Amino acid sequence: MDGRDVVRGGLLCPVCRAEYAILDRVAWLAPPRDDAPAGAAGSALTAEAVQLFLDLQGQGGFVVTVGSAGRLGPELAALMPGIGIAAVNPPAGIAASASLSVIHSPHAWPVRRQTVRAVVIGADVTAGRCIPDAVGSVLNGLRAIVEDESAHPDGLVELARGAGVFVGEKRAR
Repeated sequence: MDGRDVVRGGLLCPVCRAEYAILDRVAWLAPPRDDAPAGAAGSALTAEAVQLFLDLQGQGGFVVTVGSAGRLGPELAALMPGIGIAAVNPPAGIAASASLSVIHSPHAWPVRRQTVRAVVIGADVTAGRCIPDAVGSVLNGLRAIVEDESAHPDGLVELARGAGVFVGEKRAR
């Protein structure tokens, strides 16, 4: 432990009893790998733009970045003090810190439904279940950003689209 941070240890699932390692402040919900997703080269999305798009008021809660959008995690943590940032399957080189949690979970979405203030989904993970699972984690009335302007995520009302980005607000069904 380093203060309240777990530097090295483990997690135990209370349901299936599976055990997962925490190494250098990173939760590995799969064996550690050297082939983390690459960054989104040439993406116009910046941490400042994310902060404006999300329009979060007050402190507390978490914003989750997914895949290549994890490259924005360290800057978002600096721009939004008091809001936790979690990077799920970020690019190589993104390190955990007191204000940035890193989770490697390539086979299952590691965040409960309706528990986070926002998600930012990288262009490299827009296929499959990633978008629906990530959007399902967002609290009603809050926002999701997808680095794919052609995205049409279920459960989101479109707020903006263009320059390679979709921004939507989650509405209760």
